[in-house]
Amino acid sequence: MKYNDLTKWFETDEGKKSLEDFCNKLAAEDKIKNEQLEKFHNRGNFKEFIEKVITKYSSEKYRISWYDRHIEPPEELYWFLFFYAEKYGRECNEKEWSEYSNTFTSALFYINGYYFNRMDGQGSVIKIEKEYNN
Repeated sequence: MKYNDLTKWFETDEGKKSLEDFCNKLAAEDKIKNEQLEKFHNRGNFKEFIEKVITKYSSEKYRISWYDRHIEPPEELYWFLFFYAEKYGRECNEKEWSEYSNTFTSALFYINGYYFNRMDGQGSVIKIEKEYNN
């Protein structure tokens, strides 16, 4: 399908409906994500939870179990925690960027003694680091 054909398709009733359905799906997913973030925020066990997640994802057992299946180990909870830091934390300042970022960092947030580094390259990954003096 050529670009012009695609833009014309979006002007049809079918194209408009498809776009509307897609936007509704994104809105519903965003609502669910925000409800989950708020629920987690109200629980108040951030440090305990994050340490469990870091321990799990960094364990050799977890990583090898996925690599043995030739699959990059999934880290969905890191993404959830990144979105949490984005919503309830703060953006990092220039000094923190110089200490906690790297060439691939596209976003860096701080909350409760942890830095959340989103790195984008051939893929995207979240790196969570405990504050150096914590």
